[in-house]
Amino acid sequence: MTPTNMQKRLGMQKRLGMQKRLGMDPSWIRRRKFLKAKGLSCFLGGFLLSLGFLSSSCLAQLQGTEKPSPVRAIGGGNWEVTREIQEATDAGLAYLAKTQNPEGYWTGHVGYKINNSYQPTMRDSAHIGVTALAAMAYMACGELPRKGKYGKVVARAIDFLAAHTEENGYITLNGTRMYSHAFATLALAEVYGMTRDRRVRKALQRSIDLIIQSQNREGGWRYKPFAQQSDISITVCQVMALRAARNSGIRVPKAVIEKAVRYVRGSARQPRSFRGQRRFSPRFGTGVFAYQRRAEARATFPLTAAGVTILYGAGVYNDPLISRGLSYMSSEVRRFNNRWAGHYFFFYGNYYAVQAFFFAGGRRWKKYFDGVQRLLRGMQEPDGSWSCDIGPGSNFGTAVATLILAIPYRYLPIIQR
Repeated sequence: MTPTNMQKRLGMQKRLGMQKRLGMDPSWIRRRKFLKAKGLSCFLGGFLLSLGFLSSSCLAQLQGTEKPSPVRAIGGGNWEVTREIQEATDAGLAYLAKTQNPEGYWTGHVGYKINNSYQPTMRDSAHIGVTALAAMAYMACGELPRKGKYGKVVARAIDFLAAHTEENGYITLNGTRMYSHAFATLALAEVYGMTRDRRVRKALQRSIDLIIQSQNREGGWRYKPFAQQSDISITVCQVMALRAARNSGIRVPKAVIEKAVRYVRGSARQPRSFRGQRRFSPRFGTGVFAYQRRAEARATFPLTAAGVTILYGAGVYNDPLISRGLSYMSSEVRRFNNRWAGHYFFFYGNYYAVQAFFFAGGRRWKKYFDGVQRLLRGMQEPDGSWSCDIGPGSNFGTAVATLILAIPYRYLPIIQR
């Protein structure tokens, strides 16, 4: 179908907006395209350079001998949003557009973790969590419902999530649990914050009310609503959903956030005395935050990333536990990624690690993102997907990988302080 003039203008406005966000001069982009189209890049580039109309760095970009210039201060510090990252996220979105069901959902293996494996209870079925993460991947790349290239894709996904919000606020289908509920609530909150859609607000309000009512005495959440126990991997999802909702104007009681902060602080591992020295027992992992508040609970890279992200999400930016967590993550990230690449541990761990390092900013953020974006680009399949053989599947892997790479675009309100 031939695009209308209005669609062309909207597309141009979107591209120019992206170029401005990335620190590019739109007029320079047009000049570069013109020169390339005529096959005169090097010749005219040298001519313009001799006349003083073109810098040597611009000439190097024309000739393909210089990398794109870094952009400033997204997450703190200097780093690059490269053409390769844009191509990877574009390919991820294109893959997800092809695999979306006409009803608006994406499929995945609904299931649960058993030690280091994943036990599906329903294979290749409509998955609330995967659908929410895929919708957020589009929004992280600047797409909104009914606007832009993938506007219809995003709209169908959001409509699907809203339609499966039960009267009590629980967003579930095919046995998905509070993980998926929180991701769906987060997606609805981000959409509402950017569009102010009243239909979205109605579903969002009910889903937030369920999260608030389900917080237990410990201050956390578990796999099902109103559970008496907590774990940090479920709690982080709920806290980030609450933060997004609060950012969008939905009332979230301060006491709920304060209880969650107390819970995560109580989940931090404390060193034990051993021959006069304070050490951590490596038996259950060397991370800073533990899965649950009990002595034998494991403490790993993903759980530490979750703990740091909870504190940031709750508005705590200066805390010794954050410093400890970031130091541990910085020292452990390469080992963790090498061991678990392609496993759902890898996607889950880096989904929260990218947020934690982004909020931290500075050298830690730059070093982390440079490493993870190189790894993810190397893992991407020719069709634009990311495999997740142990976990919910390729739609899940592709949605999370695209989200991680798109964090520097800074479109999502949730990643802004």
